Amino acid sequence: MEKKTNKKEAPKIDRRTFISAGVGLGVFSIIPDRVFAAKKMGLVPPSDKITMVHIGCGTQGHSELEALLHAPAIEIVGVADPNRESYNYIYWSENGLRDRLRRITGDNKWKEGVKGIPGGRNIMKEVVEAYYKRTRPGYKGTVAAEEDYRVLLDKMKDVDAVKIMSPDHLHAYQAIDCLKRGKHIIMHKPLGNKMTEAMKVVDLAKSLPLSTHMMAYNSSFGNGNMDQIKKWIDAGAIGKLQEIHSWTNRPVWPQYPIIPTDKPAIPDGFNWDLYLGPAEWRDYHPQYTFCTFRGWYEFGAGAIADMGYYGLWSVFTALGLDSARSAGTRFSRVIQLNDRNGSTVPSTMINDYSYPMAAAYRFEVPYKNGSGEIVFQWHDGGMKPQRPNGYKDDDLPIEGMMFVGDEDTIVSGFNRQDPFIVGKERAAKYADVKGYPMKNPPSEALPDGTLRWVQMWIDGCKGKGKGAGSFELAKEVNETFNLGSVSLMCNGKKLEYNSQTRTITNDAEANKLLTRKVRKGWEI
Repeated sequence: MEKKTNKKEAPKIDRRTFISAGVGLGVFSIIPDRVFAAKKMGLVPPSDKITMVHIGCGTQGHSELEALLHAPAIEIVGVADPNRESYNYIYWSENGLRDRLRRITGDNKWKEGVKGIPGGRNIMKEVVEAYYKRTRPGYKGTVAAEEDYRVLLDKMKDVDAVKIMSPDHLHAYQAIDCLKRGKHIIMHKPLGNKMTEAMKVVDLAKSLPLSTHMMAYNSSFGNGNMDQIKKWIDAGAIGKLQEIHSWTNRPVWPQYPIIPTDKPAIPDGFNWDLYLGPAEWRDYHPQYTFCTFRGWYEFGAGAIADMGYYGLWSVFTALGLDSARSAGTRFSRVIQLNDRNGSTVPSTMINDYSYPMAAAYRFEVPYKNGSGEIVFQWHDGGMKPQRPNGYKDDDLPIEGMMFVGDEDTIVSGFNRQDPFIVGKERAAKYADVKGYPMKNPPSEALPDGTLRWVQMWIDGCKGKGKGAGSFELAKEVNETFNLGSVSLMCNGKKLEYNSQTRTITNDAEANKLLTRKVRKGWEI
């Protein structure tokens, strides 16, 4: 990052670094267990709270606020976002986010008469303060707000943790900086949208006794029934597993095939330079911001990173899959008509700056135990795999998963919900092979209102060991997705990858795409 002090090899071990002074040292904890138990009115003594700075105040950050606000052991004391406040965000519905924030604030007329979808650091500051004043008797605190999270953390040195909900290209840089500052972290996917930076997050998180949680864990392990699928596979219900397919209708956002040439003014209150972060300088354009950032290689990680963790992290874990050893892709192409001397000339638009509207990825993925490998295929933009033999419906669902064996196939919903064996005879034969949904799913609430995944992360902050959502446990799936993006940038070429050296071995130019050209001051 900008400050040379962030390049130190190890953070200091003090309250800023750990809620528990005995993390990994076998000594007593500063915060007793009773503090984190359900208490009358859900209150926790202020001195015992995990203080948090929320980095990123867009629509997704606001949508996820309740999980943090409902945990008595957490207090958000600061928020940071390059955008001060605006009503030009993009959301699933016109008033959905506003209505959600009205419930949080307890004001059913909040922002009445204001048109547009709210976002920005001042909005989050207002919402958090209103919730605490309404639900925590005696609360007299204030929430600090800064455009630059680094400035905020420099001022609030005693903060224990951060929540990172920023665009994909900032994740690795913010996570590494915060880990070096000794902060526990909750972050959404991906760990990074470039391979090199994502793996540096993995390595640093693994080396430190800090509690980290990647939020895709909540859906990947809490939804569907991977246990049933795994039991069928182990029992031989589909023969030998050969391929896994996953497909989605995403992207549902524009993925622009042409770099914009117009130069709209930077909105008032929006720090464009800070938003760019490590990305190479370019002129401001709204197409690079809010939910449409995900369609650009520089800012996002495509539909596979937006959705793939939800369905596939638990699959990689259950089956013991390693990072992909190869990736190849095919994708849609946009034809642009150019008027040249009065005639129209078609030109095929293949570029290295934006994701296509639809793509199919093919990965060769080895088992960690060395017993062989399977093929994993991802399909997005409405693409689907071929229907398996015996599949009776007219078409596969709009989103789903398929586990293909040499004798039969399992089909399920996108998050592995409602799995079934396609062949009736084998379905009947293996009907008594029962699997069960995950006990105590992550999004289940405890008596004090804390969600189980939040409590798991809190336990890690207390020195009780790293949780199942820790950053390093998402290594293989993140590494695989990052490799697929590079194949797209290389016109679909099949790339061979060595996960030990973290290099592409059959294309030197492709190997350079595993990282980005980092702007000065943002080096990791």
